Amino acid sequence: MCIRETETDKNFPYRFLLRWSWPEHIDRALRRVLWAWLNEQASESNEEIRGSDYAAAQLVWLIIVSPETPSVVLDMLSKTANEAILVRIAENRNTWPSTLMRMVEHPSHSVRMAVADNPNTPESVMMSLAMDSHTDVRHAVAENANLTQTLLECLAADENCHVAARAKKSIARQRHGADTVSLPDFSKAAKRTIA
Repeated sequence: MCIRETETDKNFPYRFLLRWSWPEHIDRALRRVLWAWLNEQASESNEEIRGSDYAAAQLVWLIIVSPETPSVVLDMLSKTANEAILVRIAENRNTWPSTLMRMVEHPSHSVRMAVADNPNTPESVMMSLAMDSHTDVRHAVAENANLTQTLLECLAADENCHVAARAKKSIARQRHGADTVSLPDFSKAAKRTIA
């Protein structure tokens, strides 16, 4: 986990997360956070980093990588999170398009690349990312299977040869329906071996 515990938002309303039913491992982590927090409140500990901070960091990580996380929770966490958390939120297929639109302005190219990989990213955002100053972001856009032909053709003329080559490969994949892989027919050879 790439999150430093001190970077988690101490004011995040973890009780808010009790509104949903979670997979068992997330439910257990959520209850661990609440239990640790209650124990710390009862003991009036003055430690800078508490046990509940560690548990909260683990809980946030489990939530953002879960395919069952509601979009509203991902949206809320995207407003309080650091770069590592934002990348995982952008990768989650449950993330709302409006959340992805907000994340496209993030200064980290890693976050913008993750937005480009998400199939829920709106076309207007993909157009913006196709003109991004960072080559890796444009390359990630060129790899997205949900792009329009027009946008891919613009990327095929990119100044960076790797971005242009990736866009041309994606164009060829769209034209030839290469999303389905054809495997060689070994049934004849197998019949000859058996006979």
